[in-house]
This record gives sequence, C-alpha cells and structure tokens, in this order.
Amino acid sequence: MDLFGVTYTSEASRPLSAEDLDRLLVSARSRNSLVGVTGVLLYGEGRFVQYFEGMRGGVDDVYARIKRSDLHRNVMELEHQHISQRLFNRWFMGFRETPASALQKLSQEAWARELPWVEGQSIPSPGMAHLLALVA
Repeated sequence: MDLFGVTYTSEASRPLSAEDLDRLLVSARSRNSLVGVTGVLLYGEGRFVQYFEGMRGGVDDVYARIKRSDLHRNVMELEHQHISQRLFNRWFMGFRETPASALQKLSQEAWARELPWVEGQSIPSPGMAHLLALVA
C-alpha cells in the first residue's frame, strides 16, 4: 500500500468556541471517512497541530481542503512522507485539547527521521514520538 502521513501546525484565524470545534470535527470525520483518511487534531489557545494519514489521493484531498480553510492561517508543514503503517487506524479524526505551550514545543521538535535513508523503518521521528505521547 502507498500510505502517506502529513503533520502541520497553524494558528486559528479567530477564537474558536466549543461549537466551532464540534462543527469542524463532525465535518472532518465525515469527509475523512469517505476518503479513508485517519489521524488526530490537537488544539489549544488558538494553535493547531494535526497529523493525518492514508492513501495518496485521500491525503491530497484532505490537505487541499485544510489549506483552503479560513479557520486557520500560517499553515506550516512539519512532515509529509511515505509511512509503512497507519498510527491511527480507528480515528477518522481524533481530537485532544492540548495546552498551547505543549503545541509550541511539539511544533519545534525535529520532524526528520534520524535515519532518513532507512526505508520502512518503524522508528518515528522525535516529533512524531512526542505527538504520540501527547495523545496517549
């Protein structure tokens, strides 16, 4: 299978209420399920970090939608690469409220793999390891 994973960070374009986040998640989960994309969204104090994964077509579709969204700005890609397996099989879009300080630290992690020349390695980048620890 040709799986891809994308991680990015961004800033909310305006303060988001609980209702705004609920609408965002309902929409994302519905659309992601249609294109076979899974992942997790972290949000806190106006900052987003999101990781999503799936087949190239689905990932490209979701990423294009994300880039067009007016809910956020300053989208900065942290990681976009082939992955050997899904990390979030059952979450069409998981969600965690996360302190902004933790999201800031996460966005400053090293997202390149330590050994980028090793294909299909199961060792995640330091950034992905941090993200997984926040979600666990």
